[in-house]
Amino acid sequence: MTQRERFRRIIHHQDVDRIPYIFGGPRASTFAAWRRQGLSEEQQRNWGALTGADGFTGVGKFFFGPVPMFEQRVIEEKGNVRTWIDGYGCTRVDAIDQPTDGFATRRYLRFAVQNRDDWERVKERLDPNSPERTHPIDYQDPPETLGTSAPRHGPGGIHWRDNIEAANRSEYPVRLTITGLYWGIRDFVGMLELSVMFYDQPDLVHEMFEYWAWYLMQILDEPLRHIKVDELILNEDMAFKKQAMMSPPLIEEFLLPRYIRLYEFFKERGVEAVVMDSDGYNNQILDAMYPQALDGIQPIEIAAGNDPEEILTRYPGIFIHGGVDKRELAKSRERLRAEVATRYRSAWEHGGFIPHCDHGVPPDIPLRNFLYYVELARGLANGEDLDRYEPPCELEEQLGPIEEMFDARSAIARAYGRE
Repeated sequence: MTQRERFRRIIHHQDVDRIPYIFGGPRASTFAAWRRQGLSEEQQRNWGALTGADGFTGVGKFFFGPVPMFEQRVIEEKGNVRTWIDGYGCTRVDAIDQPTDGFATRRYLRFAVQNRDDWERVKERLDPNSPERTHPIDYQDPPETLGTSAPRHGPGGIHWRDNIEAANRSEYPVRLTITGLYWGIRDFVGMLELSVMFYDQPDLVHEMFEYWAWYLMQILDEPLRHIKVDELILNEDMAFKKQAMMSPPLIEEFLLPRYIRLYEFFKERGVEAVVMDSDGYNNQILDAMYPQALDGIQPIEIAAGNDPEEILTRYPGIFIHGGVDKRELAKSRERLRAEVATRYRSAWEHGGFIPHCDHGVPPDIPLRNFLYYVELARGLANGEDLDRYEPPCELEEQLGPIEEMFDARSAIARAYGRE
C-alpha cells in the first residue's frame, strides 16, 4: 500500500495496514531552541528523514495575497519594537528580532479595509489572473520584508504546469493549502473590525466573501482540472477557546453558501477531501458546515476544548488530523505517553483520524521529548500494543549535548525589552 493509497483510505474510514506517520511541524524558533539541545545542522536539514515522517506532494506555487503588495514602511523603531505598515497595507507593532519566530505575536493598529472605497482599492490588487500568483520566485531574489512574521510572497516552489505528471504519478498524497474566505478577508479588515462589519456593513461583507470565493475558483480552475488533489486545506483559523469567531447564524448566512459552491467546485474537479484548517474550538463550525460543505477539519486543538473522540462520534464519516495535545508533549514522558496512546486508540477504533501535534510544534517542547513522541507514534501507528509499547529511544542517542533549554518567559521578555 503506497502512502497515497493509505491516506485516501484513511479519509474514507477504510482499513489500512498502518496509520500515516505524521507528527507535526516544528517552527523556526523551535528548531533554534533544539539546536541548543543537541540537534545538528545536518539533522535539521534532513528532519523528515531523521523522524521517518511520511511525505506529501504539492501542486505548485500559489499566492493569494495582494499583487503588487503594499509598500512596506517603518513608522517608528524603539528598542526591539517596530511600528510599521506591512505588505497587506496594515499598520502593526511587533518585535524586530523575533525570539519565537513562527509563533510571533503582533498588535494591529489599522487595517487596509474599513469601508467600500478601501475595498475597491484593495480589490485592484486581487486580480486572479496576475501571473505572479503562480510563478515561483528564485531563492536568490527573495522579496524584501521588514518582519519575519509578515505575510509575503515567499521564494521557492514550482509552477503547477511543470508539476502535472509528477503530482499525478506521485506515491505520496497530493495536498494543496489555500487561503479561505474568512482568513482572506480578515487579513485586510481585522478580526474585531470584521465582527462589527457583519452588523454595520453586511452588504459589504457579502460582497467581499462572494469575491473571494470567485477569486479562488478563478485561480484554481485550470490547475485542478489537470492535477488530482487528495487533500485541499482552506486556512481559516476562525475560532477561540470554546467558541468560533463567527456565530453559527453568521456562518450560515455569510460563509456557508459560498463554501457549498466551493465544495461542489472542488468535488467536480476530483478533490478527495476538502478540509478546513482552524485553530480553536471546531464544533460550532462543524455544526453549521459538515457534511454539506466540508469533509473534515484540523488541527483539533485540545486546549480549545476539542475532543477527537467526540468529533468522530458526533460527525460520522468525518476526516480529522491533529488532536495530540502539544502541552502534554512538553511534560513528563508518562503524561506524554498517556496522551499519545489515547489519540491512537481513537484513531484505530474509529478510522478517519491521523493523530499529530495539534498545531505547529512550539519551542517549549524539549527535543528529546519530541523524538520520544516520534518513535512512540510510529510504533502505535504500526499497531503496537497501546498500553505496553515503549519505543527504543534510538533517535535520542544521535543527539549532541544540551547547551541550554528554552525558557518562554525570558524569550518574550527579551523580545519586548522587559528583562
